[in-house]
Amino acid sequence: MKEIIKKLSNDFALSIDETELLASALLQKPRFALYLQNECSPELERHLRLKFTLLKNGVPIEYLTKQVQFLNYRLKLYPGVFIPRLETEYFVELIRKLIKFKPLKICEIGTGCGAIAIALTESFPDAQIVATDICELAVQNARENILHFHLEERINLLRADFFSPFKSRIFDLIVCNPPYVPRERIKDLPKSVRDFEPRRAIDGGKGGTRFIKKLIDEATTYSRNHPNIALEIDEEQTDELSQILQNKNLPYFFAKDLFNKIRYLFIGEFNKCKVPSYL
Repeated sequence: MKEIIKKLSNDFALSIDETELLASALLQKPRFALYLQNECSPELERHLRLKFTLLKNGVPIEYLTKQVQFLNYRLKLYPGVFIPRLETEYFVELIRKLIKFKPLKICEIGTGCGAIAIALTESFPDAQIVATDICELAVQNARENILHFHLEERINLLRADFFSPFKSRIFDLIVCNPPYVPRERIKDLPKSVRDFEPRRAIDGGKGGTRFIKKLIDEATTYSRNHPNIALEIDEEQTDELSQILQNKNLPYFFAKDLFNKIRYLFIGEFNKCKVPSYL
């Protein structure tokens, strides 16, 4: 195995450390375990060389391993389903920290592989969660993860567009990581995102707010009293969204992610004073 790692390192212009980390992830074994295999198998070398070539061409490593770590959960990830990221892990942590009440009925719009809905069951153990996605592949992916963690009694999974299956005024909290990248900036995204992740989960239309504005407009109808909404956004959308929310007379604030960029919008009963001071 040492020779395979050395060859891959040289051929793909990677350090030994980088090569070991990638091989470890692709083979789903600890780094030290790579060297417990003494034979330099041609089949293993061909397998890793193909995967390294795909990575070099931009295929996300999560699509090659077909899994992703999200907070305390190792989730199955189907190629073609949106990949949850560190910023969304922190989003879930902020929701738990900032909300002023214990929601009993939560709706997640656009669940993807189910990462947010699954994590929210831990944050709010008394809540029932409805998770929706318009994409059948995403719904299948989320269903597999929900069943794996035995959460089918806590999460009701539906294929749906926005709130289409629901009666009015039933949710205490609405959560969404929407498509918010402005269409005019899609071309500037990394190749791994632009060419391989689902465009529907990324493209927010002109300015990136098309989906967000529709969700805010509809949320009042499907909120039990007044809307409590947690969203991921792009930092260039704050002025437009502020104007919309002021016109609707809704309380709101923005929060930054771990990279000091405005990333989140909280509408309703959230405590701005509890936003971590180090941001």
